[in-house]
Amino acid sequence: MPCPHDPYPSDLSDDEWEVVAPLFSKSERRGRKPIYDLRRILDGCFYVLRGGIAWRMMAHDLPPWRVVYDHFSQWRKTGKWERINEALRERYRVSRGRDPQPSAAVIDSQSVKTTQIGGPRSYDGGKKVTGRKRQILVDTEGILLKVVVHSADLHDKAGGMLLLAWLHLLFPRLVLVWSDTHYQGLKAWAKGHLGWTIEVVKHWWTGVRGFWCAPGQEPPEVLTGFHVLPRRWVVERCFSWLLTNRRFVVDYERLPKTDEAFIYMAMGRILLRRLAKALPN
Repeated sequence: MPCPHDPYPSDLSDDEWEVVAPLFSKSERRGRKPIYDLRRILDGCFYVLRGGIAWRMMAHDLPPWRVVYDHFSQWRKTGKWERINEALRERYRVSRGRDPQPSAAVIDSQSVKTTQIGGPRSYDGGKKVTGRKRQILVDTEGILLKVVVHSADLHDKAGGMLLLAWLHLLFPRLVLVWSDTHYQGLKAWAKGHLGWTIEVVKHWWTGVRGFWCAPGQEPPEVLTGFHVLPRRWVVERCFSWLLTNRRFVVDYERLPKTDEAFIYMAMGRILLRRLAKALPN
């Protein structure tokens, strides 16, 4: 089905649909002929993701909100978008001349507010936020490898264990993970359980209480404000990519797994756009 004459900014282009359609062909096209086109159902999911609206406020020229929501809910339960993200990520890495499996990654977390909708939530004393925390692992280009969403009061060490557990089976080439100081206590666990090295990236003056200078020697400069750190900026950029979708500014979901599904879908949308641009004309 071709795109409507006046597509929404979140709609799939013809090239993007060409990339993602084969990933749905085996399971979603069995049985009786569907009433609504699968491409338009995907457009409905991306419409909710990009606009941050309630499902019931979906535009009338898209399939009924209940149909789109039912498909999204089924895909969430089966881990569909995580598998799509994996397939698109590997294809994108190969197109960049890289191995499909990463050998290094970057980990970080983001605390976000929740609403009165319910579900797990708590207070993050460090960020002064009541809500949930998103733990993500990305490759060295900022492409999502794994995400876990949990209550905000859980320390990054424990949250990192939730995120990284068993990932050595999914990413056999991975040996090095860069992090900030919040994951300092994860080093021994990662080395013993996963065989990975966690390297903490920080400013040279972090944790330094003082320093000695020889007579006539200028003291080293301690910078103030925000400064980009090697490696860590990649995961920060990934968070900024995700936040272009208004659905992520606040966590509206009752279930953390729903937020995770949206995150995989958002990264899949980014990869679709990049892969579509690389298609021959």
